[in-house]
Amino acid sequence: MKKGMTLLAGVLLAGGVLAASPFEGTWCLTSPGGWAVWMRVEMTNGLPAVKTMWEIGGVEPVKSAAFEGDSLVMERPHDHWYMTAKGMRRDILGTDTLRAKVRGDEMEMTLSRVLKDGTAAAPQVIRGKRQSPLPPRPDVAALKFGEPVVLFDGESLAGWRLTNPADNNAWSVRDGFLFNNPALEEGPNPKQFGNIRTDAEFEDFRLTLEVRLPKGGNSGIYLRGRYEVQVTDAYGRPPSWGGIGGVYSRIVPLENAARPAGEWQTFDIILADRHVTVRLNGRLVIDNQPLEGCTGGALSSDDDAPGPIYFQGDHTSVEYRNIMLYPRVK
Repeated sequence: MKKGMTLLAGVLLAGGVLAASPFEGTWCLTSPGGWAVWMRVEMTNGLPAVKTMWEIGGVEPVKSAAFEGDSLVMERPHDHWYMTAKGMRRDILGTDTLRAKVRGDEMEMTLSRVLKDGTAAAPQVIRGKRQSPLPPRPDVAALKFGEPVVLFDGESLAGWRLTNPADNNAWSVRDGFLFNNPALEEGPNPKQFGNIRTDAEFEDFRLTLEVRLPKGGNSGIYLRGRYEVQVTDAYGRPPSWGGIGGVYSRIVPLENAARPAGEWQTFDIILADRHVTVRLNGRLVIDNQPLEGCTGGALSSDDDAPGPIYFQGDHTSVEYRNIMLYPRVK
């Protein structure tokens, strides 16, 4: 191959060194529906490997990825996630083809969708930016926090609203607790229930609360509306990112410090400089670990933006109480 010849999206330099692709790195995007999309592109010998967190679910590789001229072309399943009385369902409805171009730190993708019956939808545009560099690991012991902000008064839902006003609302106040009790249904088009968020938005903070789950219960605590700390009935199970105290699809806790279903459990969470520390029932389960990106269900993929606290409410019943937030003081 001659010097200066384009090799896919990289350039072969003198001495056979392949220059970095402008696509390489991590990207924070917004889908046409307004959901968060996270994407990482890694290069090996000029070939791209792509992983995404696409609106809902975990981080997964795309079906295929290849360069065509100055574009990165990818395929992924067009899927639909929904909750039923028997658990979360994922239906594959067709195929999405994504054609991405990069200008500096900005990315634009054209999404072309073909359904299983061959019907082609009108193309849509997805835009985003390169993820900002991860800040250095903070010294947690040196962090300072201000006076507590009471997020829940124990009497009303003042200061809270659904993340999606179109969802069914199963949240209420019961016995001084923030209570969720969705009437989950079966079938292909079951009623969907909403998550609840604070009106207020925050940057770095310490968050303390108590939570109680029924047998088989499943909820989640979203930090800045972006990073989900799992709340599940996982007593006696091995630690996992899908279990209580983990960060969904991102961080496995050091141990499973869960109590049995039906007992109140305590969380003490610090979010600082895109690193998270989690204590569950007084045990350190995540020790100042970096957050690589948003998790499924995030309201935004922009790591630099403030965001709300929100609780997942589309799965099962759950109770929260004594919800206190201490803003970081710099």
